[in-house]
Amino acid sequence: MADRVKREATAWWGETGRESNRPSLLGMIKNNTLDMRLAALLWLLFDRRASVVFASMPDMTGRTAMLSALVDFIPPGITQQYVYGPEFDEKKLPGEIEPQSTYLLIPELSVNRDSYLWGKYVARLFRAVDRGYAVGTTMHADSPEQVISTLNKAPNRVPRRLIGGLHVVVNLRTVPGGRSAARRVAQVTLLTPNPDKEPDQLTLVGWETDAESYLYMDSPSTIHALAERLGMSDDELDSELTRLRRRLEAWLNIGTLTANDVRKAVARYHLSRAG
Repeated sequence: MADRVKREATAWWGETGRESNRPSLLGMIKNNTLDMRLAALLWLLFDRRASVVFASMPDMTGRTAMLSALVDFIPPGITQQYVYGPEFDEKKLPGEIEPQSTYLLIPELSVNRDSYLWGKYVARLFRAVDRGYAVGTTMHADSPEQVISTLNKAPNRVPRRLIGGLHVVVNLRTVPGGRSAARRVAQVTLLTPNPDKEPDQLTLVGWETDAESYLYMDSPSTIHALAERLGMSDDELDSELTRLRRRLEAWLNIGTLTANDVRKAVARYHLSRAG
């Protein structure tokens, strides 16, 4: 089984670390899966080591592609720890990694494959998040409410207060477009811990089908809630989102589209910031 899990995992991540045919975030902007402003927000989430679930009910909506593309934006100094099922045991993670500087990257929370996590091991994963690990993963769920419900009910039984360890749920859908259905980020929802209760939900971005555009919730209270959740001031949040958006625009203008191109560009970006 170990060899089969390894093969599944390698295929899932699109040969992570090597050039592959998997989409990049810049490619997704170009094909209208999301816009530049939303891409900058997602980059910021991974730059700040937020815990994020990409969720949709049907397959082929792009949740896998989007998570694997955003792994390229995890900053240097953060350990990327790939976790494959069917079991999860925090005690078996490499002893030298620190929770507060580690991303746990799981293909999916599901029972469908041996490389996925499900049941009591999902609850174990969230106890690790409670200790300070960040997590990036995918789920079958059509809304943030369904994500929370699936995590909380049997067989996962994640306590409601631990579900609040998630920062953001990103829901994706297919929408009519041209000759075929197009992939879209449909909603981005901020979760805020609520002791002994389900986390509070706050919509950050929604897709307006009639207008075929994104609606951003720009009220001062929403901006403050996001900034506070990411450990930033409101002004810092605005400044960083502007900086990242301009960087993405520059890369798109010069044709930085492949996964390999993006990885190199992100590495150069962090090197210049460090200098």
